[in-house]
Amino acid sequence: MSSDVPLHQHHEFELVHSGPTYRLGTHFGKVCPPAAHRLCRLALLTLFTWLPVVILAYISSHLFGHQVGVSLLRDPEVHCRLLLALPILSIAESLISVSLAAQVRHMIESGIIPPTEHDRFIHAKAEVIRLRENFKIEALFGMIALAISLVIKLYLYDTAASTWEREGNTVTPAGWWYMLVSLPVLFFLLLRAAGIFFLWGWFLFRISRMDLQLTSTHPDHAGGLGFLGWGLACFAPVLFCFSTVMSAGFAYEIFHRGESLDSLKYHLLIYVVVALVILHLPLLSYCLRLSRCRFSGLLEFSALVWRYDREFDEKWIKQPQSENTDQLLGSADVQSLADIATAYEHAEEMWLMPLDTKALTVLAGSALLPMLPLVGTTIPLAEIVAKLGEFLV
Repeated sequence: MSSDVPLHQHHEFELVHSGPTYRLGTHFGKVCPPAAHRLCRLALLTLFTWLPVVILAYISSHLFGHQVGVSLLRDPEVHCRLLLALPILSIAESLISVSLAAQVRHMIESGIIPPTEHDRFIHAKAEVIRLRENFKIEALFGMIALAISLVIKLYLYDTAASTWEREGNTVTPAGWWYMLVSLPVLFFLLLRAAGIFFLWGWFLFRISRMDLQLTSTHPDHAGGLGFLGWGLACFAPVLFCFSTVMSAGFAYEIFHRGESLDSLKYHLLIYVVVALVILHLPLLSYCLRLSRCRFSGLLEFSALVWRYDREFDEKWIKQPQSENTDQLLGSADVQSLADIATAYEHAEEMWLMPLDTKALTVLAGSALLPMLPLVGTTIPLAEIVAKLGEFLV
């Protein structure tokens, strides 16, 4: 079967730009010219989630002023979530789509997945695409998103606070829209992005069970799978959006409920560590295979080095020096000995997980960047700018 399938069909892997809700959003975006489809979808998303909240808050005289304790314009949580996290989450889809497709294409073109495994590869790919197209899964995401919003706003909300969302036990019109529309849309998109990540993780797990053609001497120290570690960086915008949502919530707690950054620092640390661990979980499925590749590579190169050392010793060491001195200078045997030693070091330094430190830095930065404005609650902004100026100078 696999030999009858054209190679280009192995490259078709669209895990992001698919699914019922994505096609629905694309349909609404078609009211604009083709070149502006993405901008149109972003505008419609903003008009649907943020603008009605502003209009309803204005009608209720809760947009600004002191009629309530916290007016809408003084609530950083809403604006960060709806005007920053939502657009970035929508734009990130294109980056993730391109990255995942490139990684799948490389698996085939590099020969990591041999022709004998093409059938299993096609089945694994078809399985995750089928799950991505499942309407019931996205409907479940929608119900979970709505449930989370209702629980947060109806049961975990401080009813003693007077804000644009609620006055005592009475929810304002703007609060109802935010609770029933804006927040569920945001949570749904976050859940959908998380679902895409877990589908990608399941696909990688299926691939890890195939007879992969790995090499212990590959310079990426991961048998040729190092691109999977760097590929995780495409999820950095999604992690940024999760952090923005959390940072906005922390900012509200600090500005309006008397919390301090010092009391929340452990929450931030735990969040960053857990997020990075979750993102790297799919790569753990390759540990056993990479361990075997490293062990077999060390055995093979140990035998090769031993044979070469014996021959080198017989030719250049044990023979009389007068016969070898002139030939030793510039001999390729010495360079070959060094090359074999380098190859052995590559096998010895091979990692047991396709980890990429640069990608890890990008992901950690994406998780921490939205938290940096919170530092301004403990350190004056002028002092922060002055310190940055010192570093630049």
